[in-house]
Amino acid sequence: MKNIHLGKIALFFLLGFLLISCGREINSNYDPHFTEDGYRIVTDSAAPIDSLTKVKFYVEVSGSMNGFFRANQSTEFKRDVWEILTHYKKNSQDVSVLTNEGKIGQRLKMEDFKEKMDQGRFVSNASTKVPIMLQSILSDVDFSKGEAAVLISDMKYSPMGKDAKVLMTHYPTDISDTLRGSEKAICLVCATSVYLDSNGHSSCDSSPYYYLIIGNEGGVAELRDGISILLNNNHAFVDNIESGFNYGMITHGFGIPRNSTQLNSNEPTFIEYAEADETDTCTIYLNVDLSPYRWSLADENSLKRAFKATTLYGSKLMVDIDTIDVKIEGLIRTVTATVRLMVFSMPTESDVIEWTLELPSTDTSFFSPYFGAVEENDCSKSYSIEGFIKGMFYRGFNNQTLEPNYILVSKNS
Repeated sequence: MKNIHLGKIALFFLLGFLLISCGREINSNYDPHFTEDGYRIVTDSAAPIDSLTKVKFYVEVSGSMNGFFRANQSTEFKRDVWEILTHYKKNSQDVSVLTNEGKIGQRLKMEDFKEKMDQGRFVSNASTKVPIMLQSILSDVDFSKGEAAVLISDMKYSPMGKDAKVLMTHYPTDISDTLRGSEKAICLVCATSVYLDSNGHSSCDSSPYYYLIIGNEGGVAELRDGISILLNNNHAFVDNIESGFNYGMITHGFGIPRNSTQLNSNEPTFIEYAEADETDTCTIYLNVDLSPYRWSLADENSLKRAFKATTLYGSKLMVDIDTIDVKIEGLIRTVTATVRLMVFSMPTESDVIEWTLELPSTDTSFFSPYFGAVEENDCSKSYSIEGFIKGMFYRGFNNQTLEPNYILVSKNS
């Protein structure tokens, strides 16, 4: 009988131990994004990385571009175009001049192009035919071999003749249709330069023009950053917008937490959160890599609008942008944002933070000063650029809201 009694006691303690153990899982809510012991169940995949092998440069020559090309006169346009061409000389052999209303005319060696540009040899009476330019470029570039195209143009589309109004009505759709056929990433970089009249006097001190980049995602991103950095260094950069990107997963890491311990350096799991009362917070420092995205996301207000976070099991959450660190070394730009996540008043033994970025895909705030031109001759604005941008966005947005990420916070260990 004594042995039976001792056996019952041992069984009682074993059951008690098991019950206590069962209540101490790190993932106490059995959230499907983590194992019971707190390890992330990974289902995300990164976007494919493709390298840039060759850049083909195209420069539009038309009447509306004449103010950038005046003979023997210095403009920021000439300075920046030549600097950009020189930096990508290893990836490019020549420059194609788009004449004859948008078709490819001369192909010039870079030095020959520079000489003619400086001498004003590109002053022209031709019209800007953006749809034809795009068709010419797309048929000239082999994207399957890693080639990318850069069109340098003021992007002023102003058709003439009796069908001009209807052509303008169809412009966004025509641009969308042309670009959709390429199924490539696109980026439009806006820059400014002085614009000179035929006597060499300034008609406009800050006239907009553009670098339109088309290619595979990796190549376009590389060119976007390189061209934007060079322009920014010369105080000529305005902004860049893009479409056709699949950014994949968000690259991120963590700093040293407060009032918790990271499970290990590879896991988004924080354990041993000690909550004496509802004012005690578990503070997590989330380091988000913003380098792959539009430059405007590095603006604190833009990031506040883009960053989305919530708890899944009822805890309170406060979010604060701690720092945004932008570093530029050569033509490489890296941006890391440190976001402070503060969890408190946790009603259960654990909770999960779901967070993501809602990208400002269609935000054209920095482009807007150049909208609204009523005539092509207005050198302070970009006639019809709104129609091009609409077409660029119509053809397909980026994955605007990125796949969510998850952070597990637990009182247990």
